[in-house]
Amino acid sequence: MIRPFLLASTLFFATCASPGPGDCPVDMEILVPLMTELHLAEGLAKKAPSQFQDSMQEVYFVKVLEDHQLEKEDFDSLIWIVRQEPVWLDTLYTRIGVALARLEAERGGDAGGK
Repeated sequence: MIRPFLLASTLFFATCASPGPGDCPVDMEILVPLMTELHLAEGLAKKAPSQFQDSMQEVYFVKVLEDHQLEKEDFDSLIWIVRQEPVWLDTLYTRIGVALARLEAERGGDAGGK
């Protein structure tokens, strides 16, 4: 009696388990370099005097998007999609971290551009 119940319970819970979110529909090969540049630009803007930081950040943001031929609305949509699944967001920021570390290593530990 217990065996059929255990088997039925196991099958029930196995069918209820989700297989995971799958692959991110956003091309990370496009988004990672863009986000890496945005993080670097944010770091540069923070080096400006405090009264100019917000405007400098906006200038850099617009310039990076322009360099990647992307409109702000498109960027916002891509980020919205990635934020829907924590796994996708974690993947994005892990790859950004790797890219930033690589840049820092290439510059001899001075990715801030001192």
